[in-house]
Amino acid sequence: MALSDGDKAECKEIAREIIQEVLVAHIQSCPHGKTLLASKMFLFGICVGSGFAGGSLALAVARIITG
Repeated sequence: MALSDGDKAECKEIAREIIQEVLVAHIQSCPHGKTLLASKMFLFGICVGSGFAGGSLALAVARIITG
């Protein structure tokens, strides 16, 4: 027995809802994803912090040179 277009659409909608629920549950419980997010934030902090530190150092050196 073949599925009608309405049956196919209903199956797609059910599958879509199941996939969304599984993805949400996976994102909340996946330790790899949490570790990856934490490491990205750490790396971002290092980049921003080094930019501020480098800029401050350049200003200090310029102030020393110009007297």
